[in-house]
Amino acid sequence: MWTYQITGVILEMMKNSRQVSSGEGTGPDNVYVARQPVFDREMNIWGYELLFREGAGCKSAAFQDGDLATSRVIADGFGLATEWLRDNQRVLINFPASMLIEGSPRALPPETAVVEILETVRPDREILEICIQLKEEGYSLALDDYVGSPGYEPLLELADLVKVDVLGMQVDELERIVNDLQRHKCLLLAEKVEDLEMFDCCRKLGFTYFQGFFFSRPQLLSGKRLSSSRIAKINLLQELGRPDLDFTRISGIIKGDVSLSYRLLRYINSPGMGLTYDIKSISQAVTLLGHRKIAAWLRVLLLADMDPSPRARELLFFSLQRAWFLEAVCDRGEAVCMESDSMFLLGLFSSLDALLAQPMEEIVQKISLDERLRDVLMGRNPEMQAWLDLAMAGERGQWDIVERTLKHLGVSREDAARTQNQATAMARQFLDLV
Repeated sequence: MWTYQITGVILEMMKNSRQVSSGEGTGPDNVYVARQPVFDREMNIWGYELLFREGAGCKSAAFQDGDLATSRVIADGFGLATEWLRDNQRVLINFPASMLIEGSPRALPPETAVVEILETVRPDREILEICIQLKEEGYSLALDDYVGSPGYEPLLELADLVKVDVLGMQVDELERIVNDLQRHKCLLLAEKVEDLEMFDCCRKLGFTYFQGFFFSRPQLLSGKRLSSSRIAKINLLQELGRPDLDFTRISGIIKGDVSLSYRLLRYINSPGMGLTYDIKSISQAVTLLGHRKIAAWLRVLLLADMDPSPRARELLFFSLQRAWFLEAVCDRGEAVCMESDSMFLLGLFSSLDALLAQPMEEIVQKISLDERLRDVLMGRNPEMQAWLDLAMAGERGQWDIVERTLKHLGVSREDAARTQNQATAMARQFLDLV
């Protein structure tokens, strides 16, 4: 996710310890963080890997100096991440050799943080002693990007988790690596899982955890059809797209569903809305929010009800975050974009194919959409696609693409980071209320 973050909190915490850089610098006002979910065998979210970029001028997540400020970046990013976590979920964070030697992992709690040792770290005596100490202090260790290369046996003996890069790997090669790892007491995590076929293959081979883009792609099964309840929700989505939709009709839709009524009143009376009195009437709530906000609220809620699984909820988080990000950031760029309402829907509907396990071409024919928006969702409008690419690259920690796209769209890094932080907070708050 991206969670391409910048916060005043970070600035406040660090302003006395390091001068804030300007322009292309690497000051604490340029802290970028992405998250990628890690799933267990039942497709529940076990935890997240955090991907960092130390400064706006960096082209990747690499940390060059390994100094105290870098450790603070990780500590602050971890603090942001804990707001997303549920009970017993873990956070994986990459540590190069210099940061291991400096003891940077100790800035994080051992019951939550998993120390991920980069593949570039050679297991010399100093590194092994540090890893042993971390284990004794209760930290879990993960070895990153393992592909079966020799020389890592001492680290394999200490590792609780080994991440195997399965991208493009043949089944027989993967079986060989799994067989080699069986003599070590470690769990296996398949990373860069791109599709359902590889997920099933790794699960059969005994992998415990899975990471990659497969969860956000359509998982089409032969002969699968939308259920009647899903069809009803799509029809309601179409109704919400009508230009003549009025408050009376919206109120009627909500009053006809006990769950929608309860969640609307819970949402509008939440502390984040800032009201000084309780709203007890559906009609009053609809009028107070206004046509645009209530329609957006209903769309998100309908999507949340399409699939209640943890995988779908994580996917909806990304979609909702994209929606609020694109709605706001398009006004800050120099490139052409659609109206803010359409940009919101672009983000919100960008993963409908994965949520419904149906081709996007079929889905967009069933709901009322602006023609340009329909073209973007079907990949037919490269000009508008760049905005969606920006949001998705940030979610995946693809900082080189983020940097290139920001320049193309004429959006400053600071505006993008600030807007994304706000979108992340809004998405998290909304999903907590539904």
